[in-house]
Amino acid sequence: MKLKNEDKLLIGGGLLAVGTIGFLYWKKKKKEKENDLLLDDIPEPPTVVSNPVPTAGATLDRNKVLSKGSKGLEVRELQRLLGVKIDGDFGSNTLTALQKKKGVAKISLAGYIIAKPVAGNATKAIPTALVTPKAGQKLMANMDKVSLFNAKRTASGVYFNDGSKPFFGSSINYGQYIGTFVAEKLGGQYLIKRDDVYYFVNANAVKAY
Repeated sequence: MKLKNEDKLLIGGGLLAVGTIGFLYWKKKKKEKENDLLLDDIPEPPTVVSNPVPTAGATLDRNKVLSKGSKGLEVRELQRLLGVKIDGDFGSNTLTALQKKKGVAKISLAGYIIAKPVAGNATKAIPTALVTPKAGQKLMANMDKVSLFNAKRTASGVYFNDGSKPFFGSSINYGQYIGTFVAEKLGGQYLIKRDDVYYFVNANAVKAY
């Protein structure tokens, strides 16, 4: 079939339009790709990490009431005070020891006492649970020759006692400044801060002021 000149012009115009649109689309995609490459070359801004508050690790809730079936760190500390196997599980052995020493079936660490017999078959209550200082509270030695131990920090931010002593001296005498309280640790120890360095000290060897 022979095409008229007008038809040829229309077809040619249509092909030109399609080609132009295709060219513009290709150019747009090319520019987007170039922009993506440029963005890939721009380094990510550095992550700003503020100086985190040190993690003291496991701390004790001295007001938590413990009874048969309780589990956790507080139970382990109670078992340490009772002198029974430490497994963190308040079972029959822990219950028997608690009833024998205190005469109760449930107790918190804050309320724990041991009754010792004295003359006349009476009993005298000897507190063994300390009043936990507040964070930042100053501590002083409660006896002579109080030892500090170096606190090592794990990758997760938890501090532990490595058993070594600081270089500045092996002991601190009664009434002398020890440091500031940070947290209570399992086993009757405090994590303290002294001259911006962290140490451990036995809780019964210091007192707040």
